[in-house]
Amino acid sequence: MSVAGIYSRKSLFTGKGESVKNQIDACQEYAAMKGWDSLVYFDEGFSGQNQNRPGFQQLLQDIDQGKIQHVIFYKLDRISRRMLDILEFIEKMNSKGIDFISITENFDTTTPLGRAMVHIAATFAQLEREMLQQRVRDNMIQLAKTGRWLGGIAPTGYTSKEMRFRDHQGKEKRKYILEGIPEELAVIEKIYTHYLKKKSLSQVEKYLLAQGFQTKNGGAFQKQTIRSILMNPVYVKADPRIFDYFRVLQSDIASPIEAFDGIHGLLTYNKNRKSGIKGTEPCDPEHWIVTVGDHNGIIDASDWIAVQKQISKNSKPGVPWKKSSHALLSGLLRCKYCGGPMIIRYGQKDKKNGHRFYYYVCQQKDLTGGAGCSNRNIRGDLLDQTVLETLVSLAPQPSQVKKILEKVESKFLNSKRNIISSNEDLNKQIHRNRKRIQQLLSKLERNIPDAAAKHIGERIEELDHHISELEKKMEHRKIVEQHPSMDLSPAILKGIRENVASIGHVVNSMESVEEKRRFVEGTVERILYHEGAVEIHLKKNAAVQ
Repeated sequence: MSVAGIYSRKSLFTGKGESVKNQIDACQEYAAMKGWDSLVYFDEGFSGQNQNRPGFQQLLQDIDQGKIQHVIFYKLDRISRRMLDILEFIEKMNSKGIDFISITENFDTTTPLGRAMVHIAATFAQLEREMLQQRVRDNMIQLAKTGRWLGGIAPTGYTSKEMRFRDHQGKEKRKYILEGIPEELAVIEKIYTHYLKKKSLSQVEKYLLAQGFQTKNGGAFQKQTIRSILMNPVYVKADPRIFDYFRVLQSDIASPIEAFDGIHGLLTYNKNRKSGIKGTEPCDPEHWIVTVGDHNGIIDASDWIAVQKQISKNSKPGVPWKKSSHALLSGLLRCKYCGGPMIIRYGQKDKKNGHRFYYYVCQQKDLTGGAGCSNRNIRGDLLDQTVLETLVSLAPQPSQVKKILEKVESKFLNSKRNIISSNEDLNKQIHRNRKRIQQLLSKLERNIPDAAAKHIGERIEELDHHISELEKKMEHRKIVEQHPSMDLSPAILKGIRENVASIGHVVNSMESVEEKRRFVEGTVERILYHEGAVEIHLKKNAAVQ
């Protein structure tokens, strides 16, 4: 059964708003209506500005451990008062496929309105985030102009080393510089030498694979990695020719020409910028900050410039790459033996009908002529059909769908009846208490002793408080009953039944490879192949399981 994490928070010192108990009661009623078990997390006496709250941190820990499938809260600001914190929480929930629901604000990611609310929250939070990023960026740019290494993963061939020094006031300071790793720099020199000789990234990639050279992480050098190494100014022995090279590109050169001594390498900053919420894109060279570093370069300036010209020449626009018009599993199929992607290769034409079969081949095996991987090739049309048939077979059968929806409908109708019955009971209790208050007020109108009058007054206050609590419960149940996700009309049930039960028919009626590819990509996370065995890893929220 699904488990909902119910979170509630109240600042003890404000004395305002709904109590923690009332918040939790409302959320528990919602979870019960949905048929979910629930775990309660609460913080009292903690400000919404403080993320280090015990209950909230325990909720995050249980989410990471897979104990929670839904998160329910009374209002969005219970999570945090800061929009940036709310956005980060939302992104975390989205990445784990967890629904989060605000029962007082119609904030439910299972509904279109709820998803729209997510985007509104993201818009406001982005403003705060960008302002902070701009301040950080401005500070980093000023530090970059000093030539120090600002952190991050050091480029291949170097490691970062702490260096202590005294400033002009005699105070001890520290900074980080790059220090060479001889064995890695030897590989870098071979990459430059071989590229100048062959003028091809693919040829360099094959050479490195054949020689058994590996990256820092122990993997094979891919073309994109090789290209990044060849274009990185960190390796060049910066002399006046390099100064002129970047001056022509209109880069921001932070070091004077006298620092370009033909010994030290360069450091470049601001080469990428944010694009969208998560991605990055390269900046034009005119936005780069170029400075001479404290490390030594290894590539002569003339060779480095020649490499840049060759890469630019090879990068001229050609025919746009397109996915295979036949292969279904491009981008999803990987070799289980070595972990690399499997690519398309075509066989010889059939002499009788001119047809050419296509095969999935391990890229590592293809590049090394079989030396880098021994995984067997497989005919593409056969594997594509096998994967499609397997996915269709995993879809629920009509009889299964019918039983599941009957249980859902029964539980839903019982929940509705329980709400109605419970509200009737609450109304009766409220009516009885009001009637009792009227009786007690009638007694007060008589001439009774002061002690008795005091006792009656206290009893009236108790009954009035009880009425307030009952009315709050009724209001909470009304909120739950009216929530959009509680709408399970016959039309909705019919739509679910038809959509799920017809997956097999829909797939079989698809005519184009593109249609089938969209279905597979929407269902499958990745596919692993090794020696005739296929593993299909489905996405978490796939329609087939």
